[in-house]
Amino acid sequence: MAQGAVKGKAKPKKPAKKSVPMRKGGRVIAPKKSRIIHQQKLKKNLEVEIRKKIEHEVTQKASSNMPKKLALLKAPDQGKKDKGGVAGGSKA
Repeated sequence: MAQGAVKGKAKPKKPAKKSVPMRKGGRVIAPKKSRIIHQQKLKKNLEVEIRKKIEHEVTQKASSNMPKKLALLKAPDQGKKDKGGVAGGSKA
């Protein structure tokens, strides 16, 4: 066996990482150029405004066809669940 290179020892296998479940929402790679960042921010704001306007028009058309007036309900804030609990009160 004078001709070939010496084979390396086999390395022990590492355990595979657990797969993390997919998260909701689109994936966007943040751009490095400020002009592109500004364009993306403007585009997002325009999309939000257009969606709000469409929703408003749809509710107006739906309410005009109904004999009873429609009322829009707002979802409660997710961050303000525990207001009554004591966070870090001191005992005096």
